[in-house]
Amino acid sequence: MSAHTSGYFPEPRFIWPDGHRCAAMLCFDVDGETTALSEDPQLARRRTLMSQCEYGPRVGVPRLLGLLDHLAAPATFFIPAYIAENHPRMVEAIAAKGHEIGLHGYLHEKLAYLDEAQEEAILVRSIEILTRLTGARPAGFRAPWFEINPWTPALLQKHGVEYCASAMGDDVPYFHDNGLVEIPGQWMLEDWEQFAFNADPAWGFVPENCAKVFDLWWREFEAMHDFGCCFVLTLHPWLSGRPSRVRLLEEIVTAMQAKGGVWFARGREIAAHVRAHPEARREIDFDHPSLQPA
Repeated sequence: MSAHTSGYFPEPRFIWPDGHRCAAMLCFDVDGETTALSEDPQLARRRTLMSQCEYGPRVGVPRLLGLLDHLAAPATFFIPAYIAENHPRMVEAIAAKGHEIGLHGYLHEKLAYLDEAQEEAILVRSIEILTRLTGARPAGFRAPWFEINPWTPALLQKHGVEYCASAMGDDVPYFHDNGLVEIPGQWMLEDWEQFAFNADPAWGFVPENCAKVFDLWWREFEAMHDFGCCFVLTLHPWLSGRPSRVRLLEEIVTAMQAKGGVWFARGREIAAHVRAHPEARREIDFDHPSLQPA
């Protein structure tokens, strides 16, 4: 961990509640069995492969919920509706702890391979399932593989979704043209690129050491804290539910809490703040209309 006492400190990109310097959104994409089934339903016969995917909902989520309790940290869980249907008690446990549950497709479908009607049918089905299982209509949506289509924001708005957490073109929230809030993420702040591995089908590379990953994520958090950004960390319970990686998450969140000035919030809370305070965002894009001469 490094401590910067001098250097480049630009004006904060966003004004966060209660004088906090930055926001932090802890996200868990509970892909579970859909990690494999979305590629090929025939993979259901591959028991070792499927057991690795099942580790997330069955072992990773309970362990991570315990850690979040210990840290008193809120989180947002994006859950494919297929996983919610097949692990209903897991969904109840997440909701009972006060964490947010958001949309993440039905079978973790890659939206780029769907037309608008197909995407809308999956969205409607997923909203119905999560609403029925949680008793609350989901406020947020993360596209599987983060990839949205040109029409996705309009579909989300049409069906009452309050925010999207799929794009990567900024490091603070912004509005889509139709007024939908976007809370952008980044591949660097994802555990798949660091820890995923499967022999066949081939996923990932050689899993990284937790110390290297702590350094990667901490350096980005520390700079985002300096710059007044929104730190969105995306984890998968089948990866980050492993014991050493639970320790990694404990270490980084504890360090973030000790640094201070961090607003830990669920996605729906960040979106509500953005809608209530559109003036909180500082635009820096030279070509943005708001920065053009009158």
